[in-house]
Amino acid sequence: MPMITEALTQALSHHLAGRLDEAKALYTLVLDADPEQPDALHFLGVLAGQVGEVAGGLALIGRALALRPEAADIHANRANLLRSAGRSPQAEDAYRVALALQPDFAEAWTDLAGVCRARGETDQAIVALERGLAANPDLAVAAERLSALLHERGRLLVDTGRFLPAIDPLARAAALAPADADIAFLLGNALFAVGLREEAIQAYRRAAALTPDFVSAGFNLGVALGRTGRLEEAADVLTRTARIDPSQVELLDTLVLSLVATGRVGEAADWAGRTLAAKDAATVANAPALPAMPPAPRGSRERRRDVLAYGLWGADEAMIRGAIGNARLAPTVHPGWTCRVYHDATVPAGALAALAEAGAELVALDTGTAALPGPYWRFLAADDPTVRRFLCRDCDSPLTMKERAAVKAWMASGHPFHIMRDDILQTELIPPGLWGGLAGLLPDLRPLAERFARAEGAHQEHRFLRRFVWPLIRGRALIHDGVHPGQGRPFPDGPFLEQVGAKLRPA
Repeated sequence: MPMITEALTQALSHHLAGRLDEAKALYTLVLDADPEQPDALHFLGVLAGQVGEVAGGLALIGRALALRPEAADIHANRANLLRSAGRSPQAEDAYRVALALQPDFAEAWTDLAGVCRARGETDQAIVALERGLAANPDLAVAAERLSALLHERGRLLVDTGRFLPAIDPLARAAALAPADADIAFLLGNALFAVGLREEAIQAYRRAAALTPDFVSAGFNLGVALGRTGRLEEAADVLTRTARIDPSQVELLDTLVLSLVATGRVGEAADWAGRTLAAKDAATVANAPALPAMPPAPRGSRERRRDVLAYGLWGADEAMIRGAIGNARLAPTVHPGWTCRVYHDATVPAGALAALAEAGAELVALDTGTAALPGPYWRFLAADDPTVRRFLCRDCDSPLTMKERAAVKAWMASGHPFHIMRDDILQTELIPPGLWGGLAGLLPDLRPLAERFARAEGAHQEHRFLRRFVWPLIRGRALIHDGVHPGQGRPFPDGPFLEQVGAKLRPA
């Protein structure tokens, strides 16, 4: 017996060290001396499975179990071989026998979780892994697999907008894997979405500390800090993050806002210029295939009208007051131009009457069937076969003499299109209410805008212009820009105090 014990000890040492041939020889030697030695049968069966002899391994382990049916570890290893043979139902039964014999068998719980996960039973897998960790909190493989499952579950919940139920699995995953930046980031997103801003900030800080170049974590941390009134820190965090990746345009837009909010106007102007350059680079690199513009407007002979185009819907007081005011100003600021207002039935009848009395041309749109949301309506002037020149404007931005001078300079320049930017925060390549051009050069915008709005939303007209119009007109537009270095030419000189595109002040 001492010789058998010694031989088994040596065999197991070889086995654990990966010296399988030496281990097999000693196990076989033991069985030659005692064919019913259960440990030798067990371990030789495990070894057989390791070298691909699963059937032989199962037979050996079956003999071991016949001699020692109460041995949980032998049942668990039989389950491992059954699982490797693709016999998952039998493997699960064997794991459960092992666990019935030894409820604190952490490794068996962990392996059972793998079977449950493979058949799509994630809940059961999570329960099994929790049982395994309860039995042995130091079992690293159980902690790793549990954190991965909870991470996966939390991501799915966040991605589908179910933020509250995502918090518990992500918090548990973060406790199990405190060095995982993505888990901390997702937890921050869930916490922020349900209004737990301080907790979200802590999670974002952890993600950013773990992975200093994690741009999304830095961006969201900056946003969260801003939402909690820590504007200076938000601006600093966003600045650091933008330096890591200055191509992220949403990050850059938010940074410019934060710098303006903290009075850091010089920095804001610099970053706003970089924002425009980044948007230009990204837009050109990803431009859709669009037809080339013709050398001259289509149907030039029929195009005789110059149109100031507005879109108006609803009963918003500032929008209505601004539209009426602009209709009255138009003959003075842009003599010879028609003030056209695209509208729907949601505009009060009294407002429409006042617009008509002020000289506006009213174009009614049937929004019950139209696929084009209101913010895009003014772009329809570019499709009108009777229009020579068009200017797209915002109802709530009063026309100014500074604008008049800029438009006159454009018409004299020979450029087919015109863009204006007169505020640091105007970081769009084409501000939707401050552009215009010769009609008949662009492809019909309505079908493009309808498809875009269905996919992206009603209030994404700035992104529509960036994607579909900017690639066609960049290099063919006169850009008046007095605030972003290198992004256009200054506005014409004059005694102008107004800001082009400024919003109407409250009544």
